[in-house]
Amino acid sequence: MKQDTNYDSTSELIAAVNSNMLETVVDLSELNIKAAVQALAENKSILAEIPVLKWMISGVKIISAVSTILAIRKFNAFIMPIKDSNIFETKDYKKQLEEICGSKKKLDFVIEQTLFSLDKYETEIKAKWLAKLFIATFKKKKFTVDEYNGIQFSINYLNPITSIKPLEFYYKYHKQKEEGIIDDQLEKNRVNIDYSSLALSGFIRLPTGGAYFGSLGGAYINDLGIRFYENVIVENEE
Repeated sequence: MKQDTNYDSTSELIAAVNSNMLETVVDLSELNIKAAVQALAENKSILAEIPVLKWMISGVKIISAVSTILAIRKFNAFIMPIKDSNIFETKDYKKQLEEICGSKKKLDFVIEQTLFSLDKYETEIKAKWLAKLFIATFKKKKFTVDEYNGIQFSINYLNPITSIKPLEFYYKYHKQKEEGIIDDQLEKNRVNIDYSSLALSGFIRLPTGGAYFGSLGGAYINDLGIRFYENVIVENEE
């Protein structure tokens, strides 16, 4: 199979951000499943020209219309925060991204991995976290590129229902400890909290013997977890 040597994942992402059909994506994402499926059935080619999204939906259309709607919702959750951040509207933005990554080749690699992750995530909220991570890395510079690459995999290990509450607890415990207001009950809660949903995330420092879950002295949030919580999980006002 002949390789497309002109393919540029970064340019494809930029084209998706600047697509004049994003309003359609937003509209479809806001419909319930039944209405969205019906809208697609009435105009199957409506999203065929949006870069990135057309590749995400091309492989699932034969499986189910619901899978297509999920792909559209994930795309919307990812692309709109990036568009609203204006990251691609600054002067020489592509050159700046290349400088952050170290080379054009690495930038394209990072963007490709980003698109792979977006396609792999099973929920909209993870797509939203990925967008916030992207902005925090390439606009706010809160993470290194290597950290960004690693956290993409961490997000895949997080359960939006069971992982965030313990992460929030560890973060608040950290802040209270900094302020010197830890009491016996809070320490007891830290020791007994179930950290299993965060064990593979890389966001906590496990106790000795941390491969075994239980009351083994409890875990602590680490620096990466602190920055992830502050820049990705917390709903900051821009």
